[in-house]
Amino acid sequence: EKLDVWVLLDDVKLDTEILQNARLYPPFQLKKSILNPRGISGNGVNGSSSMASVCGGCLALMDAGVPIKNPVAGIAMGMLLDDKDGVSDDNAVILSDILGTEDALGTMDFKVAGDRNGITTFQLDIKCEGLSLETMERALEQARIGRLHILDAMDAVLPKARESLPATVPKLATFTVAPESIGKIIGPGGKQIRAIIEDFELENMNVEDDGSVQISSFKAEKLSEAEEFVKLLVGKAPPGGKGKREERVEYAGPEPVEGQTYKGKITGIHPFGVFLEFMPGAEDGSYPGLEGLCHVSELAREHVRNCEGFVKSMNVEEFDVVYLGVNKAGKRQLSRKAVLDGTGGKSGNTNRPNRNASSSNPAPPSPSMSEEELDVIAKAIEGVQDG
Repeated sequence: EKLDVWVLLDDVKLDTEILQNARLYPPFQLKKSILNPRGISGNGVNGSSSMASVCGGCLALMDAGVPIKNPVAGIAMGMLLDDKDGVSDDNAVILSDILGTEDALGTMDFKVAGDRNGITTFQLDIKCEGLSLETMERALEQARIGRLHILDAMDAVLPKARESLPATVPKLATFTVAPESIGKIIGPGGKQIRAIIEDFELENMNVEDDGSVQISSFKAEKLSEAEEFVKLLVGKAPPGGKGKREERVEYAGPEPVEGQTYKGKITGIHPFGVFLEFMPGAEDGSYPGLEGLCHVSELAREHVRNCEGFVKSMNVEEFDVVYLGVNKAGKRQLSRKAVLDGTGGKSGNTNRPNRNASSSNPAPPSPSMSEEELDVIAKAIEGVQDG
């Protein structure tokens, strides 16, 4: 018999061994598979699948680089009684790593898990009137011997957590910069932070008002390069390596008015919000348009769980936003929710140029859906993605 446990390891067998009066059988085998800590399971009818999952789960966590304090193993103990009426546990036979039939026909299922220093958790089910202290002492000692035997076998394969994470696990890096330097990282309208995310293949980048920066990527080397680039950027030193870029031309048009409504063109969608160009650039291309961030919390009246799905469900390239001003991090903040609530002022870019349309033959306005229709579609997309 074998008990399959999902872990990312070479095949390892825990050999059958008679330990004093204990029977450690059947041996179970750790099968090589794709690491997925959320999918750790034990499949089998013999022995204890839950205790096998404790062992396999511990190995999987260490293989994934999770710095656990001590390896943990578990074993299930059983008991056979000579007393047919099940009243006395005198002359009881204690079994280790019980079979399915021993669990069904026996009088005890005693699961014990822990490390080399002691027990971390246990569960006890009995079918007799009770257990004497002597029987409990025997069962615990037998479980301790079996647990240490399993830990020896686990240590022979993986004695400690791996120092580096596998390529399938995202890596995080956190560092701090001076709060007054946050604006350099964000850039005009969020252009700089979006460029960093794209250039260094980051999954996400968060910059807090206190100067703490968190970046994530599946590639550890990209994290190091991105951190080095950001530190050079805020230190006014010339950036090197792959992150070096030409100086960007900044917006040089009129400043937006706080509280007024503008029509923003979508330039980027991220989990934390949407970047929009809400002030046009120069017609001759001498400077770009002005961009701002509409945070996911400012997209709708209700909570938006999936920013990308919600924006795509709108099926538009532009939408109205209210300019909220510049926050402490140097971001120009926009709000679609304020438009829906009717708190925005008169539109500040009603004469926004359309370089693709003729002045004599303006393009007819494209049909738009109501806010209620957009909300229904967004919720349907979120439900499909959650499922």
